[in-house]
Amino acid sequence: MQREGYSQSSIKNVRKILIKLSNRLGTLMDGEAVKDFVSRMETRGGTKKLNLLAYKLFAKWKGFSFELPKVADTEPQLPFIPTEGELDSLIAGSSKKLASLLQLLKQTGCRIGEAQRAEWMDLDSESCIFNIRAEKGSSNRQTKLSQKLVSMLSRLPKKGSLIFGGTKTGVFRTGLQNVRQKQAFKLQNQRLLKIHLHSFRHWKACHVYWKSKDILYTKAVLGHKSLNSTLRYTRLVQWEAKNDYLCRFTKSLAEATASIEQGWEFITDMDGGKLFKKRNRFFSSPAYAVL
Repeated sequence: MQREGYSQSSIKNVRKILIKLSNRLGTLMDGEAVKDFVSRMETRGGTKKLNLLAYKLFAKWKGFSFELPKVADTEPQLPFIPTEGELDSLIAGSSKKLASLLQLLKQTGCRIGEAQRAEWMDLDSESCIFNIRAEKGSSNRQTKLSQKLVSMLSRLPKKGSLIFGGTKTGVFRTGLQNVRQKQAFKLQNQRLLKIHLHSFRHWKACHVYWKSKDILYTKAVLGHKSLNSTLRYTRLVQWEAKNDYLCRFTKSLAEATASIEQGWEFITDMDGGKLFKKRNRFFSSPAYAVL
């Protein structure tokens, strides 16, 4: 697989599938037994195809033929999209390292593997520019972080070239699971139990498309090579238009200056003052539903 240009993540996934098949069947040399086992799997068609394609690679390596059986396509399940407040509650309840990771996933929409391979040289603390080293055949990209996130990352111990020190994905998953349970009980919100590391990327994708209505820009932010991978998020966004903006009217220079510093957007001069608008924080995150 390395010789044919497969990524390390693809190689690891194929290895996991083959180990599972070997453990369940006792051998990997019986292609018909593999077909029978996969046909009985209680999962959607896409997962079955991944198992069969992994076995076909094994058969090719071993030098025997394996004809892929027909697998019925099923509509892929749409991901659960949390609200921004729910993500923030998990970040607030996390340890310093986990909170920094989750905030990075939320702000950039990068994958957990991309965050783990990030090096200190990828972060420019002065300009707040962060380089994302792509995985899964995606595109490398560059994004601007908030000063708050840069400060969070800068406070992490610098024990090597990697920002997160080579911490394994399983450690972060376990940490998030513990925070989910604690915060779900504390806030009496069982939706928090549905949030996984990849949920931060799903939220970012929907949020970017919600703000920009630009599918190509959303594709670039996520680093997708195929537009089809991005289009699924257009099906998830539904707006709450009522009370979407707050308005502020100022008559002094001090009030206008404070408004700009607080994120208010100038609209026009009116009646001897200045009119500003700002998204209502209550509606600052989209409501997500299948359209």
